[in-house]
Amino acid sequence: MSGSVQIKILFHQVNLLFTAPLLFLLHKAPNMDSLNYLKAVKNGELHFADGSIQCIPHWNSSNATHIFFVRHAEKDRNELHDPVLSTEGEARAERLGRIMAEAGLDSLYASPARRSQLTAAPVQRRGNTPPIEIYDPADLEDWILVLACDSRGKKIMIVGHQDSIPQMLNGLDGGCSEFDNISNTDFGKFYVVAISEVDMEVNEFRY
Repeated sequence: MSGSVQIKILFHQVNLLFTAPLLFLLHKAPNMDSLNYLKAVKNGELHFADGSIQCIPHWNSSNATHIFFVRHAEKDRNELHDPVLSTEGEARAERLGRIMAEAGLDSLYASPARRSQLTAAPVQRRGNTPPIEIYDPADLEDWILVLACDSRGKKIMIVGHQDSIPQMLNGLDGGCSEFDNISNTDFGKFYVVAISEVDMEVNEFRY
């Protein structure tokens, strides 16, 4: 496929995503103290450690796309090349698997890095989702737009990195938002993105 054809296809798909002006909204969970972490995603709801529940916007809409973003769990710092998860990271990945066990994911993506795929593995296993798909980190902004366009009515999880997650979040609204790179020591951010025909809402939590 020639470069000009690819550009035309991408432009058409981006146009589909933004047929109506998107209102970008960023929310953080109210009173999200250090003890009130996300415990489960099920039936279109977010369940927290304190017993509170928050509905996910547009969950039952066949025209909405829902994307969950997390950074890979803690890595083994003794391995310099393509490290696996540390003991702490393995525990976090299993916790993420429990959180997403009843989320009803349609697809699950991870970067080529082993730490990313090992973080996604419990999600795939516990949720009985389709096999993990590996995405190319070299072209994230185009890829995330095409994915969002092609996934209306779908629920997706993406495991990435401290820089790639903000890059994809910023790319979804055409670079209008300003998500900064995640701190090197922060592995607990959990983003829920709901893209409808009229707005895109991003909620940030911890797990």
